[in-house]
Amino acid sequence: MPKKRKPKKRKAIKQKKVSKLKKKVVFLLIDGLPDLAEQKTPLSLANKPNFDFLARNGMCGEILPIEKKFWNETTRTSVSHLANFSLLGYDVKPDEMRRGPIEAIGADIPYQQGWLALRCNFVTVDNELKVLDRRVGRNFLGLDEIARYINEHVKLDVDHIFMRTYGHRAVLILKEKLSDKISDSDPYFNWEKVRKVEAYSQEAQRSAQLVQDFIDKARQVIEYHPANEQRIKHGLPPANYIVTREAGNKLPAIKSFVKKHKLSRAVCIAENGVMKGSCMLAGFDAITVPELNFEQSLRFIFENIESALAEYDFVYAHVKGPDEPAHDGDFFRKQKVIERIDDYLAMFRDFNGILIITSDHITSCKTRKHEFGAVPILIYGKGSDAVQKFDELSVKKGKLKLLNGKKLWKIVFW
Repeated sequence: MPKKRKPKKRKAIKQKKVSKLKKKVVFLLIDGLPDLAEQKTPLSLANKPNFDFLARNGMCGEILPIEKKFWNETTRTSVSHLANFSLLGYDVKPDEMRRGPIEAIGADIPYQQGWLALRCNFVTVDNELKVLDRRVGRNFLGLDEIARYINEHVKLDVDHIFMRTYGHRAVLILKEKLSDKISDSDPYFNWEKVRKVEAYSQEAQRSAQLVQDFIDKARQVIEYHPANEQRIKHGLPPANYIVTREAGNKLPAIKSFVKKHKLSRAVCIAENGVMKGSCMLAGFDAITVPELNFEQSLRFIFENIESALAEYDFVYAHVKGPDEPAHDGDFFRKQKVIERIDDYLAMFRDFNGILIITSDHITSCKTRKHEFGAVPILIYGKGSDAVQKFDELSVKKGKLKLLNGKKLWKIVFW
């Protein structure tokens, strides 16, 4: 058992008095925070005095970020953007909420309805095109240079944009009205061979051909790129292949979250990607979290939460920390990440507003992947219950019995 740490004292948030009927709201979405509900998880074993203080003085329970039927449809794709829409109270429509266009919007890349957009990954493959590393060592050294080189040297029968967005992620946009009924080339797991892009309908034949053409030509121009030589010298896997996934040709038409809940202004604090993009589509302004190490990122997020409360009445913040060590199966590092987040929560002990803490999905240290299930939720500033600790099992005793996004906002705003 790690030694118990004394919580660091942090300056409490200063804010002007607000009426009882109009409180500021902070929505803190911690990516991959919970594990499968067991007695010993990183969250349950973490020394987290501030999480537990907020739990003792707030209401706890569980929320289902996404229904099982949608999880089944996306087991080999991502769920984060669908979960985010759901948590914000929207009906989930996977066919209309395709990740590619939302990723583009979330990276401030120009996009027009009808254009085909795809989420991409830089990956490492062997000579037989078997994926060795789907995240190229989680290091983006040289990837911007490679992306620029691809844009300059890959020629297609359509105008296109290829841009790295964050880490190993990128977006490909084909500037033509094209069908999105195509398969992914991403196998979604290491040690599997990349897939050929297939059309699901006759009208999608051109889409599949163009995307596969891009992939093949990109492979030819980047395999021996000098940036990859530098990566290898630094002990990093080469970014010698691009895989594509979750093509889309439209953005969902959704009602503004701001107007729906009669807010004056709302802001999202998140890195480039679908969490930021989905919030922007819901009417949020955006503060982009730059690519920083975990400690710098935490500082940036919580400093911006504090400053944003001066002009926004709703602040959404996305914290990526716990998800990565869980994918690596690193129980202890996930625990330490949670403890570091807890240090920053001291600023909310005297918060004269409403704080919501939850997650978009379970990320299990045992299975090293996202798992379906309800996640813990805490609401501070709307009453209390008997829960004393914030973890996967303790919250089950709270007042908030298996919420969904729509129920959550009824509690918060009513």
